[in-house]
Amino acid sequence: MQPASLLKAALLTALLVAAFVAGWEWHWRSQGFAISYNDDESLWASKRKLIYQTTPARPVVIGSSRIKFDLDQDTWAGLTGERPVMLALVGTSPRPVLTDLGKDVNFKGTVIVDVVEGIFFAPSGSRQEKRALERLKAYPKWSLAQQLSFHLNRRLESALVFLDEERLTLDVFLTRLAVPNRPGVFTPPLFPQKFAYNNFDRQTRMTDKFVADTALQAQMRRVWMAPGGMSGRRGNGGDTLTALLASVKRSVDQIRARGGRVVFVRCPSDGPLRAAENKGYPRAQYWDRLLADTRTPGVHFADYPALARYRCPEWSHLTPRDAATFTRDLIPIMQQQTGWRIRL
Repeated sequence: MQPASLLKAALLTALLVAAFVAGWEWHWRSQGFAISYNDDESLWASKRKLIYQTTPARPVVIGSSRIKFDLDQDTWAGLTGERPVMLALVGTSPRPVLTDLGKDVNFKGTVIVDVVEGIFFAPSGSRQEKRALERLKAYPKWSLAQQLSFHLNRRLESALVFLDEERLTLDVFLTRLAVPNRPGVFTPPLFPQKFAYNNFDRQTRMTDKFVADTALQAQMRRVWMAPGGMSGRRGNGGDTLTALLASVKRSVDQIRARGGRVVFVRCPSDGPLRAAENKGYPRAQYWDRLLADTRTPGVHFADYPALARYRCPEWSHLTPRDAATFTRDLIPIMQQQTGWRIRL
């Protein structure tokens, strides 16, 4: 083939690829999807590297999805001058990460621990710990090549919606195929695709579509109330709970012995989900005992009218607008309970 023909073929190929990419991007944007960063091991590791410069104004935040939604980082930064280091993981107990921080002799910072009873008090080795254990195992192996790839991908993810691996890949669509229930097989309800998105700081927010669509909210409520979901969990007691609390106390004591600080936070939930949480995890047996056994301050939303006034559209997380005001209300309460200097 002649050079001129090769050049034409290359240009035609480039044009076709560019047209396909532009069309694919336009399609997803027209469907209402916005930029969302993949909350993968590399994004988590990039935040884990920041823990050694933390203060009460710039805490490490660990927990599950509620704190990722409810602690609005932009509001926090506007009031304190610092941005939190978000290490919370969706659907995951913070206890393995707390253990890791306790063992890290170089960590002397401030930790906010999000407590969702059905996740926080899950037994050691349960599936609620799996994602945290995977991240902790991968972090020391985060190579220079992986870090370079992460920074390159970050630039692309900031511009292209279709790179969203958590919502827009073939694997995701295959898992969302409608499979009817049958004897011995129960297919749980699916999370709405337009439930939430992530920014680069690992803040998770509800989409505008979800906030406005009561049908999507109802779909999400069915997820929480499905058999085997959050509403069906019952807390362990006896020696299992005693051992669990002892491990938490050990980690908290290790952090405090180095000059660090810890506070537990219980974010809002409501509706039938809240009723189920109260039944499965009575406050006196779990939250109150957690604070007493670890001798650690805590902020429970139900104790403060400023925090108890919030409602969750799907019973478990706050809207972006409410997260901003919740964070504004939370800071002075946390400051009062801990004696920390958080606000400018």
